[in-house]
Amino acid sequence: FKKLLALRTMEGEAAETEEDSEPERQSWVDGLLRYRFRRRTYVLADPRGVLVHGTGTSVWSAGEVLADLVAANPTMCGPGPCLELGAGVGVVGITLAFFGVRPIVLTDLDRQLPLLRRNASENFQDPGVLEVAALDWRIPEERESLAPWKGRWSAVLASDVGYDPDLFEPLRQTLLAQCGETTPIFLALADRDEEDEPGVDELVEAFSGSFRCEEIHTRRLYPHQSVTRVLRMTRCSVDLPTMGEASG
Repeated sequence: FKKLLALRTMEGEAAETEEDSEPERQSWVDGLLRYRFRRRTYVLADPRGVLVHGTGTSVWSAGEVLADLVAANPTMCGPGPCLELGAGVGVVGITLAFFGVRPIVLTDLDRQLPLLRRNASENFQDPGVLEVAALDWRIPEERESLAPWKGRWSAVLASDVGYDPDLFEPLRQTLLAQCGETTPIFLALADRDEEDEPGVDELVEAFSGSFRCEEIHTRRLYPHQSVTRVLRMTRCSVDLPTMGEASG
Protein backbone atom coordinates (compact mmCIF):
# COMPACT_ATOMS: atom_id res chain seq x y z
CA PHE A 1 0.00 0.00 0.00
CA LYS A 2 2.69 2.47 1.04
CA LYS A 3 4.97 1.82 -1.97
CA LEU A 4 2.10 2.11 -4.45
CA LEU A 5 0.87 5.24 -2.69
CA ALA A 6 4.35 6.80 -2.90
CA LEU A 7 4.65 6.05 -6.64
CA ARG A 8 1.25 7.48 -7.50
CA THR A 9 1.85 10.48 -5.25
CA MET A 10 5.23 11.31 -6.83
CA GLU A 11 3.61 11.25 -10.27
CA GLY A 12 0.72 13.37 -9.02
CA GLU A 13 2.95 15.92 -7.31
CA ALA A 14 5.01 16.29 -10.48
CA ALA A 15 1.82 17.10 -12.37
CA GLU A 16 0.69 19.53 -9.66
CA THR A 17 4.06 21.32 -9.79
CA GLU A 18 3.70 21.71 -13.55
CA GLU A 19 0.20 23.07 -13.12
CA ASP A 20 1.31 25.49 -10.42
CA SER A 21 3.90 26.99 -12.78
CA GLU A 22 1.03 28.96 -14.30
CA PRO A 23 -0.52 31.64 -12.08
CA GLU A 24 -4.09 31.00 -10.97
CA ARG A 25 -6.66 33.62 -11.82
CA GLN A 26 -7.99 35.40 -8.76
CA SER A 27 -11.01 37.60 -8.32
CA TRP A 28 -13.03 39.10 -5.50
CA VAL A 29 -16.62 37.93 -5.11
CA ASP A 30 -18.79 39.39 -2.33
CA GLY A 31 -15.62 40.32 -0.47
CA LEU A 32 -14.21 36.78 -0.74
CA LEU A 33 -11.05 35.87 -2.67
CA ARG A 34 -11.96 33.33 -5.37
CA TYR A 35 -9.32 31.27 -7.15
CA ARG A 36 -8.89 27.93 -8.93
CA PHE A 37 -7.18 25.21 -6.91
CA ARG A 38 -5.08 22.74 -8.96
CA ARG A 39 -7.23 23.42 -12.03
CA ARG A 40 -9.96 21.30 -10.49
CA THR A 41 -11.92 23.05 -7.80
CA TYR A 42 -12.58 26.60 -6.68
CA VAL A 43 -11.66 28.08 -3.31
CA LEU A 44 -13.33 31.05 -1.66
CA ALA A 45 -10.97 32.42 1.01
CA ASP A 46 -11.96 35.09 3.50
CA PRO A 47 -8.86 37.18 4.34
CA ARG A 48 -11.01 40.21 5.12
CA GLY A 49 -13.21 38.40 7.63
CA VAL A 50 -16.45 38.98 5.73
CA LEU A 51 -18.06 35.70 6.80
CA VAL A 52 -15.69 34.15 9.35
CA HIS A 53 -12.59 34.90 11.40
CA GLY A 54 -9.73 32.77 12.65
CA THR A 55 -7.86 29.76 11.33
CA GLY A 56 -10.50 28.55 8.87
CA THR A 57 -10.45 31.46 6.45
CA SER A 58 -8.00 29.97 3.92
CA VAL A 59 -6.23 26.78 2.85
CA TRP A 60 -3.26 25.78 5.02
CA SER A 61 -0.28 23.98 3.50
CA ALA A 62 -1.17 20.69 5.26
CA GLY A 63 -4.56 20.85 3.58
CA GLU A 64 -2.90 21.33 0.21
CA VAL A 65 -0.65 18.33 0.85
CA LEU A 66 -3.58 16.11 1.81
CA ALA A 67 -5.67 17.33 -1.13
CA ASP A 68 -2.81 16.51 -3.50
CA LEU A 69 -2.37 13.09 -1.90
CA VAL A 70 -6.01 12.08 -2.29
CA ALA A 71 -6.07 13.50 -5.82
CA ALA A 72 -3.17 11.22 -6.75
CA ASN A 73 -4.74 8.27 -4.88
CA PRO A 74 -8.53 8.82 -4.71
CA THR A 75 -9.27 5.13 -4.12
CA MET A 76 -7.40 5.26 -0.78
CA CYS A 77 -10.56 6.75 0.74
CA GLY A 78 -13.01 4.22 -0.68
CA PRO A 79 -16.31 5.03 -2.38
CA GLY A 80 -17.78 7.08 0.46
CA PRO A 81 -19.28 8.27 2.62
CA CYS A 82 -16.24 10.25 3.82
CA LEU A 83 -15.96 12.67 6.71
CA GLU A 84 -13.69 15.72 6.85
CA LEU A 85 -13.08 17.12 10.33
CA GLY A 86 -12.06 20.74 10.89
CA ALA A 87 -12.67 21.28 7.18
CA GLY A 88 -12.07 25.04 7.04
CA VAL A 89 -12.84 25.92 3.42
CA GLY A 90 -13.25 22.22 2.61
CA VAL A 91 -10.55 21.81 -0.03
CA VAL A 92 -9.72 18.18 0.90
CA GLY A 93 -13.30 16.92 0.85
CA ILE A 94 -14.18 18.92 -2.25
CA THR A 95 -11.16 17.43 -4.03
CA LEU A 96 -12.40 13.94 -3.15
CA ALA A 97 -15.85 14.81 -4.48
CA PHE A 98 -14.25 15.92 -7.76
CA PHE A 99 -12.99 12.35 -8.16
CA GLY A 100 -16.42 10.84 -7.65
CA VAL A 101 -16.46 9.94 -3.94
CA ARG A 102 -20.00 10.34 -2.54
CA PRO A 103 -21.15 11.74 -0.20
CA ILE A 104 -18.56 13.93 1.50
CA VAL A 105 -19.58 15.41 4.85
CA LEU A 106 -17.65 18.60 5.63
CA THR A 107 -17.66 19.57 9.30
CA ASP A 108 -16.33 22.38 11.42
CA LEU A 109 -17.39 24.73 14.20
CA ASP A 110 -20.77 26.37 13.71
CA ARG A 111 -19.20 29.80 13.19
CA GLN A 112 -17.18 28.41 10.27
CA LEU A 113 -20.15 27.03 8.36
CA PRO A 114 -21.12 30.13 6.30
CA LEU A 115 -17.78 30.05 4.47
CA LEU A 116 -17.75 26.26 4.26
CA ARG A 117 -21.23 26.26 2.69
CA ARG A 118 -20.16 28.91 0.17
CA ASN A 119 -17.22 26.75 -0.88
CA ALA A 120 -19.39 23.66 -1.15
CA SER A 121 -22.00 25.38 -3.34
CA GLU A 122 -19.30 27.03 -5.44
CA ASN A 123 -18.15 23.59 -6.57
CA PHE A 124 -21.21 21.31 -6.44
CA GLN A 125 -24.92 22.10 -6.53
CA ASP A 126 -26.19 18.55 -6.97
CA PRO A 127 -27.76 17.01 -3.85
CA GLY A 128 -26.00 14.05 -2.31
CA VAL A 129 -22.46 15.17 -3.16
CA LEU A 130 -21.44 17.50 -0.32
CA GLU A 131 -23.08 17.85 3.08
CA VAL A 132 -22.07 20.55 5.58
CA ALA A 133 -22.60 20.07 9.31
CA ALA A 134 -21.47 21.54 12.62
CA LEU A 135 -19.17 19.33 14.66
CA ASP A 136 -17.44 20.77 17.72
CA TRP A 137 -15.17 18.04 19.12
CA ARG A 138 -15.56 19.48 22.63
CA ILE A 139 -19.33 18.89 22.72
CA PRO A 140 -20.27 15.25 23.42
CA GLU A 141 -23.61 15.50 21.60
CA GLU A 142 -21.90 16.73 18.44
CA ARG A 143 -19.19 14.06 18.65
CA GLU A 144 -21.99 11.48 18.57
CA SER A 145 -23.92 13.19 15.75
CA LEU A 146 -24.07 12.45 12.00
CA ALA A 147 -26.32 9.44 12.65
CA PRO A 148 -26.90 8.43 8.99
CA TRP A 149 -23.17 7.81 8.48
CA LYS A 150 -21.63 7.39 11.93
CA GLY A 151 -19.52 4.24 12.07
CA ARG A 152 -19.92 3.64 8.30
CA TRP A 153 -17.34 6.09 6.93
CA SER A 154 -15.11 4.67 4.21
CA ALA A 155 -12.52 7.22 5.41
CA VAL A 156 -12.13 10.13 7.83
CA LEU A 157 -9.76 12.97 6.96
CA ALA A 158 -8.40 16.08 8.64
CA SER A 159 -5.53 18.48 8.09
CA ASP A 160 -3.54 20.65 10.50
CA VAL A 161 -5.59 19.63 13.51
CA GLY A 162 -2.61 19.05 15.83
CA TYR A 163 -1.58 22.60 16.72
CA ASP A 164 -3.42 22.78 20.07
CA PRO A 165 -2.71 20.09 22.70
CA ASP A 166 -5.92 21.04 24.51
CA LEU A 167 -7.83 19.62 21.52
CA PHE A 168 -6.02 16.27 21.42
CA GLU A 169 -8.47 14.54 23.75
CA PRO A 170 -11.64 16.01 22.17
CA LEU A 171 -10.32 14.95 18.75
CA ARG A 172 -9.51 11.46 20.02
CA GLN A 173 -13.00 11.12 21.47
CA THR A 174 -14.54 12.35 18.21
CA LEU A 175 -12.63 9.78 16.18
CA LEU A 176 -13.61 7.00 18.58
CA ALA A 177 -17.26 8.05 18.32
CA GLN A 178 -17.33 8.28 14.53
CA CYS A 179 -15.04 5.49 13.34
CA GLY A 180 -15.65 1.78 13.07
CA GLU A 181 -12.93 -0.77 13.79
CA THR A 182 -11.62 -0.72 10.22
CA THR A 183 -12.25 2.91 9.27
CA PRO A 184 -9.04 4.45 7.86
CA ILE A 185 -8.20 7.88 9.24
CA PHE A 186 -5.86 10.20 7.33
CA LEU A 187 -4.36 13.12 9.24
CA ALA A 188 -2.06 15.63 7.54
CA LEU A 189 -0.15 17.43 10.28
CA ALA A 190 2.43 20.21 10.10
CA ASP A 191 5.47 19.15 12.12
CA ARG A 192 6.23 22.53 13.62
CA ASP A 193 9.44 23.41 15.46
CA GLU A 194 7.96 26.20 17.59
CA GLU A 195 8.32 25.70 21.33
CA ASP A 196 4.73 26.76 22.02
CA GLU A 197 3.18 24.29 19.55
CA PRO A 198 3.26 20.48 19.75
CA GLY A 199 4.95 18.30 17.16
CA VAL A 200 3.34 15.39 15.36
CA ASP A 201 4.95 12.84 17.68
CA GLU A 202 3.12 14.34 20.64
CA LEU A 203 -0.25 13.75 19.00
CA VAL A 204 0.79 10.20 18.06
CA GLU A 205 1.72 9.55 21.69
CA ALA A 206 -1.59 10.97 22.93
CA PHE A 207 -3.50 8.67 20.54
CA SER A 208 -1.31 5.59 20.99
CA GLY A 209 -3.69 3.71 23.29
CA SER A 210 -6.63 4.08 20.91
CA PHE A 211 -5.21 4.05 17.38
CA ARG A 212 -2.57 2.23 15.38
CA CYS A 213 -0.56 4.77 13.43
CA GLU A 214 1.57 4.60 10.28
CA GLU A 215 3.27 7.51 8.53
CA ILE A 216 2.51 7.17 4.81
CA HIS A 217 3.70 10.45 3.29
CA THR A 218 5.85 13.49 4.03
CA ARG A 219 6.16 16.68 2.03
CA ARG A 220 7.45 20.21 2.50
CA LEU A 221 5.17 22.19 0.22
CA TYR A 222 7.08 25.47 0.46
CA PRO A 223 10.71 25.98 1.57
CA HIS A 224 9.81 28.38 4.40
CA GLN A 225 7.13 26.12 5.92
CA SER A 226 7.14 23.05 8.14
CA VAL A 227 7.19 19.53 6.78
CA THR A 228 3.71 18.00 6.58
CA ARG A 229 3.48 14.41 7.78
CA VAL A 230 0.49 12.32 6.73
CA LEU A 231 -0.58 9.57 9.12
CA ARG A 232 -2.88 6.65 8.44
CA MET A 233 -4.62 5.45 11.61
CA THR A 234 -7.08 2.75 12.53
CA ARG A 235 -8.69 1.92 15.86
CA CYS A 236 -7.05 -0.51 18.25
CA SER A 237 -9.22 -3.50 19.11
CA VAL A 238 -8.99 -2.47 22.77
CA ASP A 239 -8.82 1.13 23.91
CA LEU A 240 -5.71 1.12 26.09
CA PRO A 241 -4.64 3.98 28.38
CA THR A 242 -2.06 6.37 26.95
CA MET A 243 1.27 6.79 28.70
CA GLY A 244 0.02 9.91 30.44
CA GLU A 245 -3.15 8.19 31.64
CA ALA A 246 -1.22 5.15 32.83
CA SER A 247 1.28 7.21 34.82
CA GLY A 248 -1.52 9.28 36.34
